[in-house]
Amino acid sequence: MKLFFFSVLIFSLPLMASESKVTPTREVSVIVTQEGYYPKSLSVFEGEKVKFYVTSTVEAPHCMIVESHKVFLAATKGKISEAEVVFDKAGEFSFYCPSSKNNGKVVVLKKKDPKREVASEKRNYWMPREY
Repeated sequence: MKLFFFSVLIFSLPLMASESKVTPTREVSVIVTQEGYYPKSLSVFEGEKVKFYVTSTVEAPHCMIVESHKVFLAATKGKISEAEVVFDKAGEFSFYCPSSKNNGKVVVLKKKDPKREVASEKRNYWMPREY
């Protein structure tokens, strides 16, 4: 009995350690139509892992290329293509398809540093004067 408990504990320790270093993942679905991408603009936070799922509603060949992140996804009607990318820097990154002239953008928002948020001693509200 003791050996069983010890072996379960030993094998579960690496699992517990890996759970603490998990990168948050945002899953985003993008649909390519004749008019363009839906949604045309996406918002994510820096340091997030983004998993793209791309499909198309038209028979013509389309794609999705994310600028500066080496992501190329073919958008085929009835099939879903997927890719993962991590946005390390804040800013705007375009995604496009050269064959169809469709374009959109990914807005990467800067995370607030929790260490820098310090409560100030100054009051941020109005108080009546005492006479």
